[in-house]
Amino acid sequence: MESDREKILDLIVRWEEGKAQGEALAPEELCRDCPQLLTGFRRQVAKLEQVDWLNESIESGTLMSVSASGFARLVPADSSLPRLLADRYRLDSLVGEGGFGRVYKGFDTWLERLVAVKIPRVDRPVTSGEVDQCRIEARKVAQLRHPNIVPVHDVGREGTSCFIVGEWIEGTNLALWIKTEHPDHEASARIVADVADALDHAHRAGFVHRDIKPANILIDLQGKAYLTDFGIAVLEEDLKRNQGGVGTLPYMAPEQLTEELGPIDHRADLYGLGVVLFELLTGRRPFLAGTAIELREQIVNQAPPSLRSIDGSVPEQLERVCLRTLAKRADDRYPRADLLAADLRASLEV
Repeated sequence: MESDREKILDLIVRWEEGKAQGEALAPEELCRDCPQLLTGFRRQVAKLEQVDWLNESIESGTLMSVSASGFARLVPADSSLPRLLADRYRLDSLVGEGGFGRVYKGFDTWLERLVAVKIPRVDRPVTSGEVDQCRIEARKVAQLRHPNIVPVHDVGREGTSCFIVGEWIEGTNLALWIKTEHPDHEASARIVADVADALDHAHRAGFVHRDIKPANILIDLQGKAYLTDFGIAVLEEDLKRNQGGVGTLPYMAPEQLTEELGPIDHRADLYGLGVVLFELLTGRRPFLAGTAIELREQIVNQAPPSLRSIDGSVPEQLERVCLRTLAKRADDRYPRADLLAADLRASLEV
Protein backbone atom coordinates (compact mmCIF):
# COMPACT_ATOMS: atom_id res chain seq x y z
CA MET A 1 0.00 0.00 0.00
CA GLU A 2 1.27 3.47 -0.89
CA SER A 3 2.18 5.78 1.98
CA ASP A 4 0.78 9.32 2.13
CA ARG A 5 4.19 10.63 1.00
CA GLU A 6 4.17 8.43 -2.10
CA LYS A 7 0.59 9.45 -2.89
CA ILE A 8 1.60 13.13 -2.63
CA LEU A 9 4.56 12.45 -4.92
CA ASP A 10 2.16 10.94 -7.46
CA LEU A 11 -0.02 14.04 -7.19
CA ILE A 12 3.02 16.28 -7.72
CA VAL A 13 3.96 14.29 -10.83
CA ARG A 14 0.43 14.74 -12.20
CA TRP A 15 0.46 18.46 -11.31
CA GLU A 16 3.83 19.01 -13.02
CA GLU A 17 2.75 16.99 -16.05
CA GLY A 18 -0.32 19.20 -16.36
CA LYS A 19 1.77 22.35 -15.96
CA ALA A 20 4.12 21.18 -18.73
CA GLN A 21 1.07 20.79 -20.99
CA GLY A 22 -0.23 24.26 -20.11
CA GLU A 23 -2.97 23.06 -17.73
CA ALA A 24 -3.44 24.73 -14.36
CA LEU A 25 -4.67 21.82 -12.25
CA ALA A 26 -6.11 22.97 -8.94
CA PRO A 27 -5.03 21.03 -5.82
CA GLU A 28 -8.70 20.51 -4.94
CA GLU A 29 -9.30 18.83 -8.31
CA LEU A 30 -6.29 16.52 -7.98
CA CYS A 31 -7.21 15.59 -4.40
CA ARG A 32 -10.87 14.93 -5.11
CA ASP A 33 -10.46 11.23 -4.28
CA CYS A 34 -8.05 11.79 -1.37
CA PRO A 35 -9.16 14.94 0.47
CA GLN A 36 -7.05 13.99 3.50
CA LEU A 37 -3.93 14.80 1.43
CA LEU A 38 -5.06 18.25 0.30
CA THR A 39 -3.28 20.24 3.01
CA GLY A 40 0.03 18.44 2.54
CA PHE A 41 -0.21 18.62 -1.25
CA ARG A 42 -0.99 22.34 -1.16
CA ARG A 43 2.07 22.85 1.02
CA GLN A 44 4.31 21.05 -1.49
CA VAL A 45 2.87 22.96 -4.47
CA ALA A 46 3.39 26.26 -2.64
CA LYS A 47 7.05 25.37 -2.09
CA LEU A 48 7.53 24.49 -5.75
CA GLU A 49 5.86 27.69 -6.94
CA GLN A 50 7.93 29.75 -4.52
CA VAL A 51 11.20 28.72 -6.17
CA ASP A 52 9.92 28.48 -9.76
CA TRP A 53 11.48 31.76 -10.81
CA LEU A 54 14.83 30.67 -9.33
CA ASN A 55 14.96 27.29 -11.05
CA GLU A 56 12.82 27.27 -14.19
CA SER A 57 14.26 26.68 -17.65
CA ILE A 58 14.21 30.09 -19.29
CA GLU A 59 13.10 30.06 -22.91
CA SER A 60 14.86 32.21 -25.45
CA GLY A 61 15.94 32.28 -29.06
CA THR A 62 19.35 32.49 -30.76
CA LEU A 63 22.41 31.09 -28.98
CA MET A 64 24.36 33.80 -27.20
CA SER A 65 26.13 33.92 -23.82
CA VAL A 66 25.23 32.39 -20.48
CA SER A 67 24.50 33.98 -17.16
CA ALA A 68 25.25 32.66 -13.70
CA SER A 69 21.86 30.99 -13.79
CA GLY A 70 22.50 29.04 -16.97
CA PHE A 71 20.30 30.86 -19.46
CA ALA A 72 21.88 31.59 -22.76
CA ARG A 73 19.74 32.69 -25.65
CA LEU A 74 18.79 35.98 -27.19
CA VAL A 75 15.18 37.09 -26.65
CA PRO A 76 13.20 40.08 -27.93
CA ALA A 77 14.59 43.40 -26.76
CA ASP A 78 13.36 44.92 -23.51
CA SER A 79 12.30 48.49 -24.35
CA SER A 80 13.18 49.66 -20.82
CA LEU A 81 16.89 48.93 -21.31
CA PRO A 82 19.41 50.06 -20.43
CA ARG A 83 18.29 50.85 -16.90
CA LEU A 84 19.95 51.05 -13.50
CA LEU A 85 18.99 48.63 -10.73
CA ALA A 86 19.52 49.64 -7.08
CA ASP A 87 21.69 52.58 -8.22
CA ARG A 88 24.47 50.12 -9.10
CA TYR A 89 23.70 47.43 -11.68
CA ARG A 90 23.09 48.53 -15.27
CA LEU A 91 20.87 46.06 -17.08
CA ASP A 92 22.07 46.02 -20.69
CA SER A 93 20.31 43.12 -22.42
CA LEU A 94 17.65 40.53 -21.68
CA VAL A 95 19.16 37.10 -22.35
CA GLY A 96 16.52 34.74 -20.99
CA GLU A 97 12.86 34.78 -20.01
CA GLY A 98 10.41 32.28 -18.57
CA GLY A 99 6.98 32.30 -17.04
CA PHE A 100 8.32 33.49 -13.69
CA GLY A 101 11.71 35.14 -14.14
CA ARG A 102 14.13 37.01 -16.37
CA VAL A 103 17.92 37.00 -16.65
CA TYR A 104 19.86 40.04 -17.82
CA LYS A 105 23.41 40.65 -18.90
CA GLY A 106 24.44 43.59 -16.76
CA PHE A 107 27.32 45.74 -15.61
CA ASP A 108 28.36 46.51 -12.04
CA THR A 109 29.04 50.25 -12.17
CA TRP A 110 30.81 50.21 -8.79
CA LEU A 111 33.31 47.43 -9.50
CA GLU A 112 33.23 47.83 -13.31
CA ARG A 113 32.62 44.21 -14.27
CA LEU A 114 30.08 42.20 -16.25
CA VAL A 115 27.44 40.44 -14.17
CA ALA A 116 24.31 38.33 -14.60
CA VAL A 117 21.16 39.58 -12.87
CA LYS A 118 18.17 37.35 -12.20
CA ILE A 119 14.86 38.93 -11.23
CA PRO A 120 11.18 37.91 -11.14
CA ARG A 121 8.99 39.10 -14.00
CA VAL A 122 7.58 42.57 -13.37
CA ASP A 123 4.10 41.60 -14.60
CA ARG A 124 3.45 39.21 -11.73
CA PRO A 125 3.37 39.90 -7.97
CA VAL A 126 6.44 38.93 -5.94
CA THR A 127 5.56 37.29 -2.66
CA SER A 128 7.42 37.78 0.59
CA GLY A 129 8.32 34.10 0.34
CA GLU A 130 10.09 34.68 -2.97
CA VAL A 131 12.03 37.59 -1.50
CA ASP A 132 13.11 35.33 1.35
CA GLN A 133 14.04 32.56 -1.11
CA CYS A 134 16.14 35.06 -3.03
CA ARG A 135 18.20 35.79 0.09
CA ILE A 136 18.37 32.11 1.03
CA GLU A 137 19.83 31.05 -2.34
CA ALA A 138 22.43 33.81 -2.19
CA ARG A 139 23.46 32.80 1.33
CA LYS A 140 23.79 29.16 0.27
CA VAL A 141 26.11 29.89 -2.62
CA ALA A 142 28.08 32.49 -0.64
CA GLN A 143 29.25 29.63 1.61
CA LEU A 144 30.53 27.65 -1.38
CA ARG A 145 33.81 28.89 -2.83
CA HIS A 146 35.01 26.49 -5.51
CA PRO A 147 36.42 26.98 -9.04
CA ASN A 148 33.58 24.88 -10.52
CA ILE A 149 30.70 26.64 -8.72
CA VAL A 150 29.35 29.91 -10.17
CA PRO A 151 29.73 32.57 -7.46
CA VAL A 152 26.91 34.88 -6.40
CA HIS A 153 28.11 38.43 -5.81
CA ASP A 154 25.06 40.14 -4.34
CA VAL A 155 21.38 39.92 -3.51
CA GLY A 156 19.10 42.88 -3.06
CA ARG A 157 15.67 44.47 -3.24
CA GLU A 158 14.25 47.27 -5.32
CA GLY A 159 10.76 48.33 -4.36
CA THR A 160 8.75 45.19 -3.74
CA SER A 161 10.94 43.04 -5.97
CA CYS A 162 14.26 41.28 -5.43
CA PHE A 163 17.25 40.22 -7.51
CA ILE A 164 20.34 38.00 -7.49
CA VAL A 165 23.63 39.14 -9.02
CA GLY A 166 26.11 36.49 -10.14
CA GLU A 167 29.26 36.16 -12.17
CA TRP A 168 28.80 36.42 -15.92
CA ILE A 169 30.05 33.27 -17.65
CA GLU A 170 30.73 33.53 -21.37
CA GLY A 171 29.59 30.29 -22.91
CA THR A 172 26.41 28.23 -22.70
CA ASN A 173 24.68 25.66 -20.52
CA LEU A 174 25.31 21.97 -21.03
CA ALA A 175 21.78 21.30 -22.31
CA LEU A 176 22.42 23.63 -25.25
CA TRP A 177 26.11 22.77 -25.63
CA ILE A 178 25.55 19.06 -26.25
CA LYS A 179 23.12 19.87 -29.08
CA THR A 180 25.86 21.58 -31.09
CA GLU A 181 29.17 20.20 -29.80
CA HIS A 182 28.57 16.43 -29.49
CA PRO A 183 31.43 15.92 -26.98
CA ASP A 184 33.57 12.79 -27.21
CA HIS A 185 33.91 10.31 -24.35
CA GLU A 186 37.00 11.99 -22.92
CA ALA A 187 35.40 15.45 -22.87
CA SER A 188 32.23 14.00 -21.34
CA ALA A 189 34.17 12.30 -18.54
CA ARG A 190 36.15 15.48 -17.82
CA ILE A 191 33.01 17.63 -17.61
CA VAL A 192 31.26 15.25 -15.22
CA ALA A 193 34.43 14.87 -13.12
CA ASP A 194 34.63 18.67 -12.76
CA VAL A 195 30.98 18.84 -11.68
CA ALA A 196 31.61 15.96 -9.25
CA ASP A 197 34.42 18.06 -7.72
CA ALA A 198 31.94 20.92 -7.23
CA LEU A 199 29.38 18.56 -5.71
CA ASP A 200 31.98 17.09 -3.36
CA HIS A 201 32.72 20.61 -2.08
CA ALA A 202 29.00 21.33 -1.60
CA HIS A 203 28.40 17.99 0.11
CA ARG A 204 31.32 18.49 2.51
CA ALA A 205 29.76 21.84 3.42
CA GLY A 206 26.56 19.95 4.23
CA PHE A 207 24.49 20.84 1.14
CA VAL A 208 22.49 18.59 -1.19
CA HIS A 209 21.84 20.33 -4.54
CA ARG A 210 18.72 18.28 -5.50
CA ASP A 211 18.48 19.57 -9.09
CA ILE A 212 21.48 18.24 -11.02
CA LYS A 213 20.70 18.46 -14.75
CA PRO A 214 22.37 19.81 -17.93
CA ALA A 215 20.58 23.18 -17.71
CA ASN A 216 22.25 23.76 -14.32
CA ILE A 217 25.76 23.09 -15.62
CA LEU A 218 27.52 25.87 -17.52
CA ILE A 219 30.31 25.43 -20.05
CA ASP A 220 32.56 28.43 -20.70
CA LEU A 221 34.40 29.20 -23.93
CA GLN A 222 37.40 27.12 -22.79
CA GLY A 223 35.19 24.10 -22.04
CA LYS A 224 35.34 24.47 -18.25
CA ALA A 225 32.25 23.25 -16.38
CA TYR A 226 30.46 25.15 -13.59
CA LEU A 227 27.61 24.07 -11.31
CA THR A 228 24.88 26.62 -10.71
CA ASP A 229 21.30 27.11 -9.43
CA PHE A 230 21.26 26.19 -5.75
CA GLY A 231 17.69 27.48 -5.42
CA ILE A 232 16.31 24.21 -3.98
CA ALA A 233 19.53 23.04 -2.33
CA VAL A 234 19.11 22.04 1.29
CA LEU A 235 21.26 21.16 4.25
CA GLU A 236 21.56 17.38 4.50
CA GLU A 237 20.64 17.46 8.20
CA ASP A 238 17.39 19.29 7.30
CA LEU A 239 16.71 16.80 4.51
CA LYS A 240 16.68 14.00 7.09
CA ARG A 241 13.73 15.71 8.76
CA ASN A 242 11.87 16.61 5.54
CA GLN A 243 12.13 13.92 2.86
CA GLY A 244 10.05 15.76 0.26
CA GLY A 245 10.74 14.90 -3.37
CA VAL A 246 11.67 17.98 -5.42
CA GLY A 247 13.81 18.35 -8.51
CA THR A 248 13.49 17.68 -12.24
CA LEU A 249 11.86 14.29 -12.81
CA PRO A 250 14.19 12.71 -15.45
CA TYR A 251 17.19 13.40 -13.16
CA MET A 252 15.59 12.51 -9.82
CA ALA A 253 16.92 9.51 -7.90
CA PRO A 254 14.55 6.59 -7.17
CA GLU A 255 14.56 7.33 -3.43
CA GLN A 256 13.22 10.81 -4.21
CA LEU A 257 10.15 9.11 -5.69
CA THR A 258 9.44 6.31 -3.22
CA GLU A 259 10.11 5.67 0.46
CA GLU A 260 10.83 1.99 -0.20
CA LEU A 261 14.37 2.73 -1.43
CA GLY A 262 15.51 4.53 1.70
CA PRO A 263 16.07 8.12 2.86
CA ILE A 264 17.28 10.91 0.58
CA ASP A 265 20.83 12.19 1.08
CA HIS A 266 23.76 13.57 -0.95
CA ARG A 267 23.91 10.40 -3.06
CA ALA A 268 20.74 11.52 -4.86
CA ASP A 269 22.92 14.20 -6.48
CA LEU A 270 25.28 11.49 -7.72
CA TYR A 271 22.36 9.71 -9.38
CA GLY A 272 21.38 12.93 -11.17
CA LEU A 273 24.97 13.38 -12.31
CA GLY A 274 24.92 9.79 -13.55
CA VAL A 275 21.92 10.62 -15.75
CA VAL A 276 23.89 13.58 -17.14
CA LEU A 277 26.87 11.29 -17.85
CA PHE A 278 24.60 8.71 -19.55
CA GLU A 279 23.16 11.50 -21.72
CA LEU A 280 26.62 12.78 -22.67
CA LEU A 281 27.91 9.32 -23.57
CA THR A 282 24.88 8.02 -25.49
CA GLY A 283 22.96 11.09 -26.66
CA ARG A 284 19.83 10.12 -24.68
CA ARG A 285 18.62 9.71 -21.10
CA PRO A 286 18.43 6.23 -19.56
CA PHE A 287 14.64 6.26 -19.25
CA LEU A 288 12.22 7.42 -21.94
CA ALA A 289 8.46 7.60 -21.41
CA GLY A 290 5.41 9.26 -22.86
CA THR A 291 4.12 10.64 -19.56
CA ALA A 292 5.57 11.77 -16.25
CA ILE A 293 3.80 8.94 -14.40
CA GLU A 294 5.31 6.33 -16.74
CA LEU A 295 8.73 7.92 -16.32
CA ARG A 296 8.43 7.79 -12.54
CA GLU A 297 7.61 4.08 -12.74
CA GLN A 298 10.66 3.41 -14.92
CA ILE A 299 13.03 5.32 -12.64
CA VAL A 300 11.78 3.43 -9.59
CA ASN A 301 11.38 -0.07 -11.04
CA GLN A 302 13.40 -0.58 -14.24
CA ALA A 303 17.14 -1.15 -14.59
CA PRO A 304 18.87 1.37 -16.88
CA PRO A 305 19.91 -0.03 -20.25
CA SER A 306 23.52 -0.86 -21.03
CA LEU A 307 25.26 2.16 -22.51
CA ARG A 308 27.15 -0.07 -24.94
CA SER A 309 23.85 -1.49 -26.23
CA ILE A 310 23.06 2.06 -27.37
CA ASP A 311 26.56 3.05 -28.48
CA GLY A 312 29.14 0.29 -28.76
CA SER A 313 31.99 2.81 -28.74
CA VAL A 314 31.44 3.73 -25.06
CA PRO A 315 34.47 2.40 -23.13
CA GLU A 316 33.61 -0.45 -20.74
CA GLN A 317 35.16 1.33 -17.74
CA LEU A 318 33.07 4.46 -18.36
CA GLU A 319 29.97 2.29 -18.66
CA ARG A 320 30.72 0.66 -15.29
CA VAL A 321 31.21 4.05 -13.65
CA CYS A 322 27.98 5.41 -15.10
CA LEU A 323 25.85 2.38 -14.19
CA ARG A 324 27.17 2.46 -10.62
CA THR A 325 25.92 6.05 -10.25
CA LEU A 326 22.50 4.88 -11.51
CA ALA A 327 22.05 2.09 -8.96
CA LYS A 328 18.51 1.97 -7.56
CA ARG A 329 19.71 1.91 -3.96
CA ALA A 330 21.95 4.71 -2.74
CA ASP A 331 24.16 2.21 -0.87
CA ASP A 332 25.15 0.69 -4.22
CA ARG A 333 26.33 4.03 -5.65
CA TYR A 334 29.54 5.91 -4.96
CA PRO A 335 29.52 7.02 -1.33
CA ARG A 336 31.18 10.35 -2.21
CA ALA A 337 31.43 12.58 -5.26
CA ASP A 338 35.24 12.76 -5.09
CA LEU A 339 35.41 8.97 -5.58
CA LEU A 340 33.25 9.30 -8.69
CA ALA A 341 35.55 12.05 -10.00
CA ALA A 342 38.62 9.89 -9.34
CA ASP A 343 37.18 6.91 -11.25
CA LEU A 344 36.21 9.12 -14.17
CA ARG A 345 39.71 10.54 -14.41
CA ALA A 346 41.23 7.08 -14.05
CA SER A 347 39.14 5.92 -17.02
CA LEU A 348 40.88 8.57 -19.13
CA GLU A 349 44.27 7.03 -18.40
CA VAL A 350 43.38 3.56 -19.66
